[in-house]
Amino acid sequence: MCVMSFARLAAQQAAAPNNQKAGELSYQLIGTPNDDGSTTVFYRFVLKMVVGCDQGAPGVLPLIIHDLTYSTTKSYGWTYDSASNRVDVTDPCVAFTYAPCFRIYYFHTDAPAEFNHGGYGVFQADCCRDGYLNLATSVNASPYEGAKLGMGWSVLDPVRPSGSYVYNGIAYYFVIPSRFTFNENSSPVFNSASDTVLYVCTNTPFTHTFSATDPDGDSLAYTFAPSKILATDNGNGSINIHTAGPPNATYHGPLYTATQPLGEGVTIDSQTGKVSGSLHDTGSYMLTVGVFEYRNGKLISTLPHTRDVVVKAFDCSKIPAPQAIVPSLLNNCNAKTVTLNNNSTPYHPELYWDNTKYLWDLGDGDTSHQRYPTHTYDTGAYNIRLITMPGYRCADTAYSKLLVYPSLHPSFIINGDGCTGQPVKFTNTSSTDIGSISGLTWKFLNLKDSTYFTSTLSNPSYNFKVPNQTYAAILNVNTTKGCAGKDTQYVNVRQSPLPLQTHDTVITTGASYKLFANSGYDTTGSSYNWSPPAGLDNPFAASPVATGTQDITYTVHINNSFGCSLTDTVHIKYYTGPQIYLPDAFTPNGDGKNDVFRPFPVGIQKLEFFRVFDRWGNTVYQTQTYLAGWDGYVNGRLAPAGTYIYEARGKDLNNKTVLKKGYVLLIR
Repeated sequence: MCVMSFARLAAQQAAAPNNQKAGELSYQLIGTPNDDGSTTVFYRFVLKMVVGCDQGAPGVLPLIIHDLTYSTTKSYGWTYDSASNRVDVTDPCVAFTYAPCFRIYYFHTDAPAEFNHGGYGVFQADCCRDGYLNLATSVNASPYEGAKLGMGWSVLDPVRPSGSYVYNGIAYYFVIPSRFTFNENSSPVFNSASDTVLYVCTNTPFTHTFSATDPDGDSLAYTFAPSKILATDNGNGSINIHTAGPPNATYHGPLYTATQPLGEGVTIDSQTGKVSGSLHDTGSYMLTVGVFEYRNGKLISTLPHTRDVVVKAFDCSKIPAPQAIVPSLLNNCNAKTVTLNNNSTPYHPELYWDNTKYLWDLGDGDTSHQRYPTHTYDTGAYNIRLITMPGYRCADTAYSKLLVYPSLHPSFIINGDGCTGQPVKFTNTSSTDIGSISGLTWKFLNLKDSTYFTSTLSNPSYNFKVPNQTYAAILNVNTTKGCAGKDTQYVNVRQSPLPLQTHDTVITTGASYKLFANSGYDTTGSSYNWSPPAGLDNPFAASPVATGTQDITYTVHINNSFGCSLTDTVHIKYYTGPQIYLPDAFTPNGDGKNDVFRPFPVGIQKLEFFRVFDRWGNTVYQTQTYLAGWDGYVNGRLAPAGTYIYEARGKDLNNKTVLKKGYVLLIR
């Protein structure tokens, strides 16, 4: 018996690392023996290690090969080949809200395959793995302090930190039979479906087949095998790794044992390698599947070839189940080629991971497994069905009506420049070749603050009041065939020129009067055109000076740099003075013309008062404000039509009192 000794030093307690890993160690005989018995053949050993994506690369120890005839031992370093990430799950009904990820590392090394009578014992170990419900972590922990975790002959062997523990150190051991007994033999290799982490739901039946392929065509029989660990012997601090192999892990019995590593409810088919059953407790498990080789009915080795697998069990009642969700009505009224909507869950686009499987019945005899299938139809109505997770216990079904009438042409015309205070008219020009338009809805959405207003008029108009806003004008159109479509255009609202501050002005004959036009808050690039030009010092200025003796109405046309324009008028009436002029009648009906009864002082430097009385002498209005007037209301109520008395008094430029009395007719 050959043993590997480790220094026994005082152990210091350390916390168990949170690692979970699994894998497989296999070998293949490569090359052809020479006639004289010399060899050019060798064994290629392949190591697969499966770890969580967040755990980092495994630090694998050298491969140990012991010649069971001559009791000599050699170690071989590994060559790293590749690594690949996997995010698939064996049970798609485990609807994670995150993308599960594990990484498979591949290594290889070569060793001569010489003839001997006893064969070779092959050993591989790595530290560490823990956190399994079915393995007794504390029992399987072995202390190492300052000792080499490997064979003493290699100075390259890794050294564990002082006071560290090996927790369920993963280990592999098998015997390569003598080439005198089985001249050509390579180990079985588990198929790629075994390179996984097995995700299952508790209290739910599951199946997964861990089948293997034998390069020599040997018959295979599957079994549960005990997990091997790297641990010291409690008695002398040594471990026999060459004849008996590493020790078996200690299980949490009686529920979990080496022959029932997932409990009595989980079994393995010896002919197919299919593992089936159900787990009852949530958490992680270590499952070791073994396979025996038989050649012509003879067992090649009493030690099975093994594959370690991490099994994770979840309470799926606490995980959202996949749901099939499609709109109840899908319509495509622009083309016959349709991309179907699919709002099924779970779907996590931020993770670029969708574990859900789909089966569409497209309604015309075709099917699809895509999430968003694109299909070309003939004109008509179709019944669509979507099944998520078809064939699985968590399958769900949704139905939809698809309307394909490529005949609706929603459109409209915008009449207006989107200038504040000026109406913009929206004219519907939509048409349909099949059926008729049954409804229109307009939505005008402010893209800056998301406020909006709607209209059901065929051709609505709207005055946009706030500048520097962009509105999305959206027209939704429905037809009698159930089709719906929309057209979207945009209105950029800009500042219009402002109306003139006054439209009627009274000045003394021969006096000058400065007009004021405003193009908005930006005067750069604005233009003004006053007409007629008579009496103006510059008819193209924003504020020309008017001088005259005869009454005149000026019209100004303003264009600003935003492309907005405005036309407005001002009437100048010339009076001789000093005098206070008042009209004989007024019509306060809200039409913007002659609505206010006001005095027009000419040559008056101060208005002392302006009063209006009814026929009984009651004061109905009074003011001292220049150009203020009566709007025809008394105490918030309409004054009756009829004749009223007024008086106005002021001081001229020579401080002489000017008094005006008379009658005015209020017309309703």
